[in-house]
Amino acid sequence: MHHLVDRLTPTQVRRLRLLVTQDEELSQVAQMLHEAQSPEAEAVPEGLLALIGSIDGPADLGERHDDYIRERMRERFGDSA
Repeated sequence: MHHLVDRLTPTQVRRLRLLVTQDEELSQVAQMLHEAQSPEAEAVPEGLLALIGSIDGPADLGERHDDYIRERMRERFGDSA
């Protein structure tokens, strides 16, 4: 599902958000997520935010990170890695 959302335009995301907030069951989940992101929720350390913002890679990096690491190890150390 998150792959689909990643491909939506900003207009489509706004429409999806509207549909979610109008659905009885989904709106409860959305409300819980919104409350979890409120200022009262535990803050993320600034250093972590700086790290997250500095990651530059392909769109599927999180999904295929093991493959990318293996590929880089092979490039550096040959097929024995």
